[in-house]
Amino acid sequence: MLYTAENERITAVAYEGEFRRRMAHLDSTSYQIIVEELNRVVDGNDVHTSSWIPGHDWRGTLYEPIWRSCKMNSEVAAKFYGQILYKVMMDRPEKWCFGSYPHARGKTYFRIH
Repeated sequence: MLYTAENERITAVAYEGEFRRRMAHLDSTSYQIIVEELNRVVDGNDVHTSSWIPGHDWRGTLYEPIWRSCKMNSEVAAKFYGQILYKVMMDRPEKWCFGSYPHARGKTYFRIH
């Protein structure tokens, strides 16, 4: 479950129309593998910064299909990846919130206890 800083539950991916359009270009098997990996990474830790998870070069990694589905546009792929992680965090059973910080690109997620 994902919450705002004001403790309001988030139930939709940011820029949902763009997310749906991008999802149409990513095969469901690749999406499922990415979701499973993101859940594995998130399990057991209370803080995650989105841009630190996949690394810089996605070629040859399970994140490469995101990049390819975005016509190898790294900026668009990074945004799409961020939306996928956002959805993963929304779908988790624990309570999470997030913020943006100057030391890192993307969002930093915090588990709320």
